[in-house]
Amino acid sequence: MAKKILMLHGLAQSGEYFASKTRGFRTELEKQGYQLCYATAPNKYPAPDFDINLDDLDGTSLPSESNEILAWLQKNPSDDTYKLPDTTISYLHDYIIANGPFHGIVGFSQGAGVAGYLLTDFNGLLHLNETEQPPLEFFMSFGGFRFKPGCYQKQYDENPIKVPSLHVYGDLDTITEPEKVQSLLKSCTEGTATYLTHPGGHFVPNSRGFLKKVVTWLDSLNDQEQT
Repeated sequence: MAKKILMLHGLAQSGEYFASKTRGFRTELEKQGYQLCYATAPNKYPAPDFDINLDDLDGTSLPSESNEILAWLQKNPSDDTYKLPDTTISYLHDYIIANGPFHGIVGFSQGAGVAGYLLTDFNGLLHLNETEQPPLEFFMSFGGFRFKPGCYQKQYDENPIKVPSLHVYGDLDTITEPEKVQSLLKSCTEGTATYLTHPGGHFVPNSRGFLKKVVTWLDSLNDQEQT
């Protein structure tokens, strides 16, 4: 039976769009015995609330008849803060029950930020028991970040991410600063996080050379399990 990976897309994307942009990544992991499941954020917000240039987000664009975007987080435009809304928690709980359990989780940009926060206490924050979702075995973060609002800091500090994690940053990324990627990496238990760069921008690379590194990292985790 294929080992399932929960895929969380970035801001203004959807599961379907993220799947199309990670075709090479998905194909390579399928060869390794994984099944990638692409969730779609349940929240729609007016695009102006996020003050973003959609052209920068890996080619993401809105349908011509829409001025709304999909997002995992809810932003407060008045003070430039954000929160993880209950709608996202409820959606992911139900999605995992219906489509899981999952072996690992992969997040891109905002999706990686959400995944990283949830991994401080995945089952507890999503109200899942270990029958519904056994402990995850890995986490891949592409352009991810640690939540900035003060209300979340205690959770990171008291519950560092324990699952083995791969944190990927593009050298030409103009969306997520390297300091933000490092802040999530430093939220992990010492010795569990790996940092990897690629020569591109704000996207999940599909090149053979990069994917070989991902597979090598996954193989190293499997080797650790067997020793």
